Amino acid sequence: MEMDTQPVRLFLAITSLIVASGLSTAKAQSLPYYSAAPTQGQSAIDYLTAVDSLSAASIREALLTAWQHGLNPSVYWSAELEQSFLRGTLETDFDRRQILAVYVKALRDVYSGSVNPTGLASDIKVKRKDFLTAEQVRLVVLSSQGSARLALDKMAPQFPVYQSLKMALQRLYPLMETGLWESITPAKKPLSLGKKDPVIIKLKERLRQLGYRIDSMNDTFDQDMLAAINDIQMNLKMKPDGVISPGGRTWKFFSVSLLDRLSQLQADMEQLRWFPQNLEDRHIFVNTAFSHFMMTDKKNNISMSFKAINGTAERKTPTLRDRITYLVMNPTWTIPPTVFLNDKVEILKKLDSKGIRKYFTDNRFEVYTADFSRTIDPTSIDWKSIKSSSVNFYIRQKPSYNNALGVVKFMMTNPYAIYLHDTNQRDLFGEAQRLRSSGCVRLEKPLDLAEYLLAGTQWSRPQIENFVVKEGQVVDKETRVDLKEPMPVYLVPVTSQMNSDGVIRFVEDVYGHNQLILSQVKGLGR
Repeated sequence: MEMDTQPVRLFLAITSLIVASGLSTAKAQSLPYYSAAPTQGQSAIDYLTAVDSLSAASIREALLTAWQHGLNPSVYWSAELEQSFLRGTLETDFDRRQILAVYVKALRDVYSGSVNPTGLASDIKVKRKDFLTAEQVRLVVLSSQGSARLALDKMAPQFPVYQSLKMALQRLYPLMETGLWESITPAKKPLSLGKKDPVIIKLKERLRQLGYRIDSMNDTFDQDMLAAINDIQMNLKMKPDGVISPGGRTWKFFSVSLLDRLSQLQADMEQLRWFPQNLEDRHIFVNTAFSHFMMTDKKNNISMSFKAINGTAERKTPTLRDRITYLVMNPTWTIPPTVFLNDKVEILKKLDSKGIRKYFTDNRFEVYTADFSRTIDPTSIDWKSIKSSSVNFYIRQKPSYNNALGVVKFMMTNPYAIYLHDTNQRDLFGEAQRLRSSGCVRLEKPLDLAEYLLAGTQWSRPQIENFVVKEGQVVDKETRVDLKEPMPVYLVPVTSQMNSDGVIRFVEDVYGHNQLILSQVKGLGR
């Protein structure tokens, strides 16, 4: 495997200055050789032995190219280790243990993540996965035929979302050395289709760097540029107008530094390491940063891709791994009291008794006692002075086409009442801003998913469509259908992506995970 030398030269140039000053930016050198943090039941020596067949030169190459996984090389390969390597003294027992230990640390970090998600944020509901045993590490190294870099690559997540971010990083990281990612001084006037301005050339160059198709590098705002700007504005959750206004959000997008974009990729890759190295051949992945649903079934060569609506910044959809075990057609909706009070009580405060009764009838709402043993007359509740601490009832919405959950919901096993479902606000899928739910995920094409999950059962697509309630119809009860095989689901806010079109896209970190992660890692190029 040929080593990419441009970024390595950049790192070594920085390292040489550190050596000359007698300082070290690395954490690795201060770590004792036994710092490989063994998995329970394993000793540090077991791990050092597992990688001992690798040469110092091979380990050096692997660690200097660790940036490809969003890991800062200087955390592992210190200025002192580089100095020893150049002197040819790395094969002393102490130095040998040092490089083996930092290499094991790199393997662990790329496999399980260097940041522990537990306690990082209340909406992050995943745990760091256990590292491999020393014997498993030995087998990975053995299969890599002496290449420490290949072994490191094998330890990383192998699923497409991660691998595409790795490719994006490989495109952008070398620009630190070339200096081609230039800062762009905003134009003084709005830029739109047909306008000319010298700054447009720099904007087009940035768009090309991100992978957008730009055929002409002149100073004219053309159709290629318009298509790219509209795409960027959609990702910024704006209504696309194709205009770059001074001081606007589109200009802000172009003002983000290369280091900040690298950090964004770094944080996203770190987050993805919390999940299995290989996602199941059949799974659902909802990117809650882009509000997008993807389903993959490799065995049957089936895939789905469509829009989603998920939690707001105040009511985040949690980051989690779960599975759908059953679905419900014509579901009722039991509204969490806090949601009802936040969303509905202001409406009720303005209504008299007759209006309250009509509101509950029109929306098919019923009030139940806390144990669901009986219903309560909604007009008997003092809605004007009600407080969340005094709520001892539940609101349930009967099945209907306009039920908040729509005509089908997909139930998972988590204790947070988070699931996937249809919606009565189907027009919102046409909006760019789709962070609108109270935490659950609404699906643009729920019946497509239902058809797929129920394939091979009595529930064909025509039967599903005939069974679910239509507009104007009334149904008294919901119908549960258990799945023969649970469907794995991943809900993750990944703020950067590169699809098959080769375009690197970025969205804002609305849930705030990136800064939490970056506060605990050493940034690339820093």
